[in-house]
Amino acid sequence: MIASRGPSDVREFFGFDTPLTGVLTGAVVVAMTYGAAQNLDGVSPIWPAPVAIVIMAAATITLLMAPGDPIHSRAALMVALAAPVSSAILLPAVPVPLDNINQVWISGYATLLNGLMCLRGRAPLAWLSAFLTLVVYGTWSVSTDQGVMEGAAIPLFNIGALVGMTVVSIAIRPTFRSILALREANLQRVASASTVTAVQQERNTRLAELDEVARPLLMRIATGVPLTAAERQACELLEAHLRDQLRAAALVSPETAAAAREARARGVEVTMIDDGGLDGAFEEMRSWVHIVVTAALHDARDGYVRVRVLPMDRDHVVIVNRNGSSGTERICIGKKGLVERYSDAEHPGRNTPHLITPAKYDPSIGVTTKDVYLTTDPEV
Repeated sequence: MIASRGPSDVREFFGFDTPLTGVLTGAVVVAMTYGAAQNLDGVSPIWPAPVAIVIMAAATITLLMAPGDPIHSRAALMVALAAPVSSAILLPAVPVPLDNINQVWISGYATLLNGLMCLRGRAPLAWLSAFLTLVVYGTWSVSTDQGVMEGAAIPLFNIGALVGMTVVSIAIRPTFRSILALREANLQRVASASTVTAVQQERNTRLAELDEVARPLLMRIATGVPLTAAERQACELLEAHLRDQLRAAALVSPETAAAAREARARGVEVTMIDDGGLDGAFEEMRSWVHIVVTAALHDARDGYVRVRVLPMDRDHVVIVNRNGSSGTERICIGKKGLVERYSDAEHPGRNTPHLITPAKYDPSIGVTTKDVYLTTDPEV
């Protein structure tokens, strides 16, 4: 079993999905908020500043937390528009001339977001964001009679950092993709090898079991001496056991096989069929089914027991029908281990377990029983 598949995209490779990234994201947003709050002198009205902070904070969280590689186009477009929209909201409220350059802090912070967007595989949108921010700053400076370059120079000053991040992303993203592809190929090889090993081990186990139970009878038959009644019964029981392994592998465990053998030796007709409902089930669920089926087989003294693993699209996983001189009983096991028992037997389900240790995948589910009188058996 493979414990970990490793990162599946660049986001996971950089650890953007870890709790530490959430903490760092919160710290960055707090630092941005603090920096903006320290530069509110002369800003009027004040409300554009918190609005811009909220927009940029949302863009930061989206950029780091959104799944996919590259980041989904809609999420990337939202991040790309955050800086120019925030700038268009904030700039009309700042004083002219500026008291200090930090009053138009959005451009510098946007460079950080655009650089990360390059790493997330959306460099064109990062450059679109930078261009639109440049247009907004230039328009603001022209509308306030400062000249186009007075405003445009602010985002232009940060273009160099974006160029560097673009070059880095172009250089390293193919390498990351190659690393991830190699890791995935290696995991597939390991999984294939594990599957082959498991199949070989299962084959060896089955062969060893077959050799243990069948060899003595085959050697006895080879002598040519007529078989006794007990030996003929042993052959019939062995044939039934092998048939169970072929037709109902999911129902066969050492305990279930022993209980079925004992029931058949008492004259009970035992039929087991597997239609796939337990394929991929948790080990706890399989063990619970074996416990319930084993108990039902122990309960049978005559008549028949029919056990069927239902197809995966049914409400129940396993149906056990038992009919004998004591009456008729039907046991249904649901997908979460719930046991329902319908019986008109003299001692209904006296050996059928009533409780299950909560399974790891759903600890809130227990098992109860429900006794009613059986009228029909429509599902088997």
